[in-house]
This record gives sequence, structure tokens and C-alpha cells, in this order.
Amino acid sequence: MTSGPDGVMLASMKTSRAERAEVLGAALKAARQAKGFGMEEVAERLEMPVEVLSRVERGVMVPTISTLVRLCIILRLDPDNLPEELPEMSD
Repeated sequence: MTSGPDGVMLASMKTSRAERAEVLGAALKAARQAKGFGMEEVAERLEMPVEVLSRVERGVMVPTISTLVRLCIILRLDPDNLPEELPEMSD
């Protein structure tokens, strides 16, 4: 295991990123359910397989920025109300 420039172990950085992905996914899932949308309906509107949306909602996969924007439009979410600590999209 290697350390980053500030001495923090890189494994903990990955865990932190994974935790943020889970927070984002849970927030998107909660918003979808609160709006009464089924996973199949949202996946169809996004033109993506249901399994991909499921992976996003479980925090296994981080959506691209364009997918995140489309999700916000479909779910009528203000991106400013998403969790403040969004996962870094460049990793």
C-alpha cells in the first residue's frame, strides 16, 4: 500500500470515494422512489439497461456527468440539492 503526497494511505482514498458513490446512489434511488418512478421507467428514459441504473443506485458505478444531468432532469432534482461531496468523476 502506498501513501499519497499528504501521507494518507491511498486505500482510504478509495474507500472514501466508494462511500461517496454510495451516498450519491442512495440519494438518487430515494429521489426516484419519492417521485413514484420505477427503475425500469427511469432506465428506459435514460436509454440504458436497468442493470446499469441499479449499479449507480447501489454505488457500484458512478454515473457520467451527462447521465447525472439527465437523471436530475427526469427526477426533477436541483443538482445543488445533491450530496455536497460528489464522487470525483475523473477516477
